[in-house]
Amino acid sequence: MAIKQSGQSTFNATTSEVLPTMGLAYLVDENSRTWAVTRQDTGVGFDSLKPGKAVRITVAHYPKFSLVDRCEALN
Repeated sequence: MAIKQSGQSTFNATTSEVLPTMGLAYLVDENSRTWAVTRQDTGVGFDSLKPGKAVRITVAHYPKFSLVDRCEALN
């Protein structure tokens, strides 16, 4: 059974922490929400993420959750 996406939002965010051995990075958006991206996510190369790096994230919304669909560098 496929879960149907109910929409998308785009936010500017800043990388707050990168855990390279886990392939995980945390981003904080302009509304102070924390999002996680993984090495497999589409967009900016995971290895280029550093704390303080500005990014634009596209968030996919589903009925019971939301997740980062794409992460692109701003600078």
